[in-house]
Amino acid sequence: MQKTTHTLQDTAFNALLIHYKTASLRTSGLWLLFANICFTLFLFGRHHFQLLLDPVSKVAIPATIFDKLSLIIIVFFIIALPLVRYIRGMLPAMALAFVTGLYWAVVFHVMVSNDTQQQLVFPLFCMLIFTALIALYPSTPILYSFTAPLWLSLFVHLVFLRTTIPILEVAAMIIASGLFESGRIMLNRWFVLSVRRECDNALLVSKLDDLAHNDPLTGVANRRQLDSQLEQLIAQTELQGGTLSLIMIDVDFFKKYNDHYGHQAGDSCLISIADCFKHVVRQPTDLVARYGGEEFVVLLPNAGTQDAEVVASRIKQSVEKAAIPHALSQVSQTVTVSQGIMQWAPGMTSLELLKRADSALYQAKHAGRNGYCVGE
Repeated sequence: MQKTTHTLQDTAFNALLIHYKTASLRTSGLWLLFANICFTLFLFGRHHFQLLLDPVSKVAIPATIFDKLSLIIIVFFIIALPLVRYIRGMLPAMALAFVTGLYWAVVFHVMVSNDTQQQLVFPLFCMLIFTALIALYPSTPILYSFTAPLWLSLFVHLVFLRTTIPILEVAAMIIASGLFESGRIMLNRWFVLSVRRECDNALLVSKLDDLAHNDPLTGVANRRQLDSQLEQLIAQTELQGGTLSLIMIDVDFFKKYNDHYGHQAGDSCLISIADCFKHVVRQPTDLVARYGGEEFVVLLPNAGTQDAEVVASRIKQSVEKAAIPHALSQVSQTVTVSQGIMQWAPGMTSLELLKRADSALYQAKHAGRNGYCVGE
């Protein structure tokens, strides 16, 4: 039982984790694409910032193929921006992230090849990977799909395309990469922990709700839920019309059953009886409730007296079929129940309805038990 409970909790947690990952990526993906547009616009307008980068120079950098590439990717980002919220699967998201990262890898290649642009590469690299970290940390595959081309591009230039390896630049890249990876682990753990806490809180609220509205022994509705549901059904029937019936049930000679078999057996008997009731009601809106002790109530919305009699007959047959031994019963060798049926009438309160159903139950007991009577 405990293993099954843990399995259900893990299933609920995994479903909630996937939901929040999808929701967060859908929102943060839009922000990441917007950030990429801003970075690309900055590079596209780098001519205007030439005086800030090199105050001595009075000549702007001539436009190159890099400008055309930036213009194409800006258009691509703008087109992709509204499509991000419709991406459902992991592979399409990884593909879009990889294409974006590949663009920046090409940008790094162009900038490293240009002596006047090299000083922008490392700051841009850091801004990109940490922006991606903030947006994509819930999903490691998508995050790495974006950042892998960036790392690979810089690594190839620093290690293989240089005559001498720049130790300081390599060390800076290693430090940035270490900060990135440790930040990813920390954020991901925080994310999973937050979802776990929310899942635990939801399960706790569900358990508290069960305790507040369900009988802990039999699992059917308790007296509080019965009173609340009955008031609502009466108000609804009075407003919209229709019918409402109620069956009050009592286990015959239950005190003698407890005295003879013991209270633990008595609890098992009530659980079995309640299961009989739940299996013979007509529809999910029918409510089975424990009224108190060995008494139960069945609420039947949109049911007249004849409908209630059909349910009462099913209850009688179901309990007889359960064949729970009762040596001290005066009507049968097995456990039986007596039932009182009452149909709601306009102007009747919930207390009056219950009282009349109880009177009908008393008549059923007086008539010999193991049957039902209809109240007037």
